[in-house]
Amino acid sequence: MKSTYLSVQHIDAFVKEKQILFDVSCLFSKGKVAVVMGPNGSGKSTFAHVMLGNPIYHRNIKKDISSKDTLSKKTFGIYLGDVDITHIPTEERARQGLFLSFQSPVAIPGVTVIELLRSAYTHASKEHVRNFSKLHKKIDQAAELLHINSNLLKRSVHEGFSGGEQKKIELLQALVIEPKFAIFDEIDTGVDVDALKLIAQAIKKLQMQGTGIILITHTKRITQYLDPDQVLVFSKGKIIRIGDKSLIDVIEDKGFSFI
Repeated sequence: MKSTYLSVQHIDAFVKEKQILFDVSCLFSKGKVAVVMGPNGSGKSTFAHVMLGNPIYHRNIKKDISSKDTLSKKTFGIYLGDVDITHIPTEERARQGLFLSFQSPVAIPGVTVIELLRSAYTHASKEHVRNFSKLHKKIDQAAELLHINSNLLKRSVHEGFSGGEQKKIELLQALVIEPKFAIFDEIDTGVDVDALKLIAQAIKKLQMQGTGIILITHTKRITQYLDPDQVLVFSKGKIIRIGDKSLIDVIEDKGFSFI
């Protein structure tokens, strides 16, 4: 199996002694859109950070001896195709083709957006010779798609940016890198309806280019501009339901408590 799938198998996650995720298993496909929903504190953002190997979260590898026979039949970990990425650092996961757009991006004073994009491209590019003229053409096209002013690219990353500008810059990085799988953690929060449509349009472009999309959100707001292939619902650190896009309307009408 090539890197067509991103497979999560029986993952737990802890912060110190507190367990946040419980036996999470799911499968994502390249070129497909998966929507991850759930109430506040349900484990959605933790799931995203665990996927990228945030060291704050750790796995408890101690297993109940009485369950040994059952557990031995299970496969534990995160796999990008046939590659086990469970224990590799975040930087290497990014090189393997994973991307995470943060819910609350932090400012990076002294580093311009252009410099960040050049660095990300250099690390992600599979070309032996870095083609920076090609890079800047991609940046220009992506910035035009997102209606990003060129002056913004010369400023320090996220320093003094509005919420909408921050989310657009996060998405701009994904468009330039073209990862195998992109996780967008609440990229629809804090943006107006015009920016939301542009963001959805850019996500569709990524999808058409073959990137697997994992979209974490609270509401159907952005999903009405997309065509999700699957919907996963988190509650109390577990996936409690996996369904098609009709599940979004059920949640919108009746709430997460109904699920």
